[in-house]
Amino acid sequence: MYEQYLIWAGFVAVLFFSLPFSSTRKLILELSTWALRLALFALLACGAVLWFRPELLPAEVVDVVHTSPPLSDILPEPGSQPFGLAAATLLAALLLPLLAMLDVTRKLAGWRLRRLAAEANGGHPSVVPAEPAAPVYRLHSDRRGAAETMSQVGSRKPFRVADHLS
Repeated sequence: MYEQYLIWAGFVAVLFFSLPFSSTRKLILELSTWALRLALFALLACGAVLWFRPELLPAEVVDVVHTSPPLSDILPEPGSQPFGLAAATLLAALLLPLLAMLDVTRKLAGWRLRRLAAEANGGHPSVVPAEPAAPVYRLHSDRRGAAETMSQVGSRKPFRVADHLS
């Protein structure tokens, strides 16, 4: 009886989170980042447990390692003391770039995304496009602006006599 309600609640939640609102995007990124971070901690904890209790290693893991030659070459023998810690460390190291990517996108989402969109729109925060229709390339004006900024910064540098005496 409750299964039908759970299925419909899940359907409504996924439908809500798929809407193009910045708050839902940020919430999804926050939840995904924390879920991945907690999963990495749990994975490393399991590797540490397998260091002390290698007999707890499931037989399925041993089968996977023996059927995959690259894993057999990289990892120690399954069932040995360093196997669990080495496997957990390898898997966690492979997932770290994903965690870094989620952290960066999470920090950019929300008010920073709206501010960046406003800056791209010419500094008008009231008119923020939802999605750009096509990429806008302003190479020449951006280079010129960067050169002007660099020349102004160079001219604002304080002149010290000690720097120019040899």
